[in-house]
Amino acid sequence: MPDEERLPLVSFHPRRDDISRTEGSGGRDDARWVLTGGDLEQRAQLLSGQLDGLLRDITNHMKKDHELPFLMVAEMDESATSKSRRSDLVALLSVRGKDNVIGLRGERELVVSVDSIDHAEKIRGVLSNVELNDKPISCLTAIRAFNPHIHIDDTTTDFDSIKIKLIDFQDKVTNQSAQQLFENHLSALNVEFERCNYGMPVPIYKLVMSPSVTVDALMSDVSRDALYSIEPMPVASASLDSFAAGPQIPILNPVEGERYETLGILDSGVERIDPLTPWLDSKSISPYPDSALDKSHGTFVAGVAMYGDTLEHQSFVEHHGIRLLDAAVFPDTQFENVEEDELIANIREVVSRFHKTVRVWNLSISMKACVDDSHFSDFGIALDNIQHEFNVLIVKSAGNTTSFADHSPSERINQGADSVRALVVGSVAFEQGVGEMAEKGNPSPFTRVGPGPEYIIKPEVCHYGGNIRLSKTSKRWKPVGVTSFALNGETMQQAGTSFSTPRVASLATSLYQEMDGPFDPLLLKALIIHSASYDENLSIPEQDRTQYVGFGVPRSTSDILQTNPHEITLILRDELRKGQFIDILDFPMPKSLIRNGYYTGQITATLVYDPVLDSTQGLEYCQSNIDVKFGSYSSKTNRDTTKQNILNPVGREGSQNIFLTSRYGKKQMKQDTSSFAQTERQLIQYGTKYYPVKKYAVDLKNMSPANQRKCLTPDKLWYLTISGLYRNHVEQLISKEDSAPTPQPLCLIMTVKDPHGKLPIYDDVIQSLDAHNFIHSDLNVSQHVDVSNIQ
Repeated sequence: MPDEERLPLVSFHPRRDDISRTEGSGGRDDARWVLTGGDLEQRAQLLSGQLDGLLRDITNHMKKDHELPFLMVAEMDESATSKSRRSDLVALLSVRGKDNVIGLRGERELVVSVDSIDHAEKIRGVLSNVELNDKPISCLTAIRAFNPHIHIDDTTTDFDSIKIKLIDFQDKVTNQSAQQLFENHLSALNVEFERCNYGMPVPIYKLVMSPSVTVDALMSDVSRDALYSIEPMPVASASLDSFAAGPQIPILNPVEGERYETLGILDSGVERIDPLTPWLDSKSISPYPDSALDKSHGTFVAGVAMYGDTLEHQSFVEHHGIRLLDAAVFPDTQFENVEEDELIANIREVVSRFHKTVRVWNLSISMKACVDDSHFSDFGIALDNIQHEFNVLIVKSAGNTTSFADHSPSERINQGADSVRALVVGSVAFEQGVGEMAEKGNPSPFTRVGPGPEYIIKPEVCHYGGNIRLSKTSKRWKPVGVTSFALNGETMQQAGTSFSTPRVASLATSLYQEMDGPFDPLLLKALIIHSASYDENLSIPEQDRTQYVGFGVPRSTSDILQTNPHEITLILRDELRKGQFIDILDFPMPKSLIRNGYYTGQITATLVYDPVLDSTQGLEYCQSNIDVKFGSYSSKTNRDTTKQNILNPVGREGSQNIFLTSRYGKKQMKQDTSSFAQTERQLIQYGTKYYPVKKYAVDLKNMSPANQRKCLTPDKLWYLTISGLYRNHVEQLISKEDSAPTPQPLCLIMTVKDPHGKLPIYDDVIQSLDAHNFIHSDLNVSQHVDVSNIQ
């Protein structure tokens, strides 16, 4: 933004009257899905017969010399996925007020603990009372015994260790009994094992391969009643192919007295070459001796993080230097593999030691397997736990694929890239040279793509990670496009999401060191995603963009932290408690945006929140949801709080949410060839999806004429609503424990912009905030954000 006044971002806070209480909806469930007559009787008889078939197994189980409950699976009909219908189903399967539904497997399998014969008889009695229980019976399609998922057989030999997960019975005493039972069985088999800390309520076990470690042997004892799954222990990977030395660059040195935050490099080790030595922490940490490390990959990653702009002669990040911590968590795989549990333990150890001084961590190492549609990966869940426990941000690579070599579709992101709390990075090509596959601004051929499990948006952003050059005379290919350092300090080229990721990790570190105040991973994540946009050359259809490149490439530090007089960026950093929602009825929409009788302007909103997570709930790992609605309304109204379910004294009439896709005309959007339409516009219909990141970017000129008349006339007032929702499992826990869940932290960033760059939007909004008594302040940043001071 040359030759233009630079202004800070603005933090503002809801007023006391903007915090509203959640009211009962009084809505009615559409009963068309409920079975009736002969269909209902037939379903009840089917389920009763299946339960009767289990009674012998239940009886035999109760005679065993342990106190573990019998486990069965209740398979749900698709209609049971809604929260209101799930509660009826849980009530059918539970007894004496206890929630006996202890987990969700896949999309539709409830795992149910049966405590006694009486419990089974109670369920049978409910099934026989057909008319009274028509809804829960209609939601169930089958009842059967629970069996562990077995992902190996006795002939499988291409792995070194076995990974075993136990059932989480949602009860500490029962879990301890299950663990003791299983460990006693392993001891009787003379099997070596390790308890692995993935941050879950129940430890995961790693068994070393031996003749006695077979599936039949593991399943031969009563301890099988504690087993959830048996699979090979996943193995991590990182690769680097070096070639073509490049020119040397001047070495940069820290300036005494300057503030430099540290980026942790969780990788294969960083060689202390001349360009990096001044920036490397004097301490290095690794569980492996130097002789067991191949530092090529980690050195290249560290070079991109520190010298990425200088090496490419571009202003991608614009930091004035960052410290680096060498954390070699990954050995030379020519000599030994690193298995999932070992990698997690290494990451946890280093983060626990340095988290008070190292807040942002780059992780460009991936598990070899891609994500599964039936559940979130254990690696991703472990990374979530580490970030939550130590209040850090992990910037994770999406992973690489060679599927392009045989013209196959791109593969899904690697396990670990489904971490909800991590910021996951894909790759796009910065340019297209002769013989290179990807056009400028389009996904690199090797980048893995989303979505994550349950369709969450992963990766969230991308950056420049290189391209692939194909040989004209053969099918041979080589990666090109990213410049960094070899082990001898010379420059070289390489490509991969491993090297787009440190650009974003260094950006997060740079933002942190330029802002005053405590470390806030949610704010950093929101700022980066909010700034991201697509290249004008991106050829992927608008509806598919997030799958391939997330929300695009983020801007540089200075562009993120400063704005101009013709737009304003507002930051609302808060938390949402159960039973409350934020309803701002005086949103400061600038009147200066009214042109030719209608409000105009471009609105971009990014919501990032930290959801309630529960690893026992399968695809429903994200147990809470936050939605944002923004738009206009006709008038405020006084409400009668003496009436049932009326808790808030002031409401609004004629509300119109402008983030709805249906508001915008297809013709208007098709004809819009502006930069905003090509690079930023987002019209994703989220519905009730539990996405922990949501972004909307709309241009009011694209609204259909009918909706302009309904939403954008000068007499309209403007509102902003942020509301939460919890899944049935959390609601059941709240009811059982008589306590509210932890408030959900959230960060909402909104930019209101005059696309013509003429109107005093910044001043108008500040004046309106003052007029409506909002507490607001500038987002304080250091002088280094001035681009003239940035290397």
